[in-house]
Amino acid sequence: MSSKKIDFLLTADVADGATSGILLGDFNNWDLNNGVALKQQKDGSLKASVSLQSGSYEYRYLLNNGRWVNDKQAAKYNYNPEFSVENCVIEVVSDVSTANLKDNTTLKAKATPEAVTEKSKAPAKTAKTKIVVEQKVEATAPKNTKAKKS
Repeated sequence: MSSKKIDFLLTADVADGATSGILLGDFNNWDLNNGVALKQQKDGSLKASVSLQSGSYEYRYLLNNGRWVNDKQAAKYNYNPEFSVENCVIEVVSDVSTANLKDNTTLKAKATPEAVTEKSKAPAKTAKTKIVVEQKVEATAPKNTKAKKS
């Protein structure tokens, strides 16, 4: 299974003066020692990149001023009753790795009927799978469900 580079961006208004921090989540077992460093951007936002396998991951940001914050652009949140917080959730869909396909290509299978001659004793119609190649950008942060904190 291939991994996909995901950019995490915490907006300047949420960073609110923090100049650094770490990204923690399921992908690094919420381990402070394995947090992904956030780098301050010119506009005051904080950014980190992580390579992730396809799947669903909960995450949060721990800023250098001691605040835990969420990504207000996350499409989904999961409530964690242990810490009484909502964690951000991101759904990562990795591209299918097939020869001669570009990185942002996904495959869809369609069943199409195939004509059968009278000499054949097969059923009147059978389905044949046809692969259709489409360009698609995927890696979405799901919307509004509740989550977990580290």
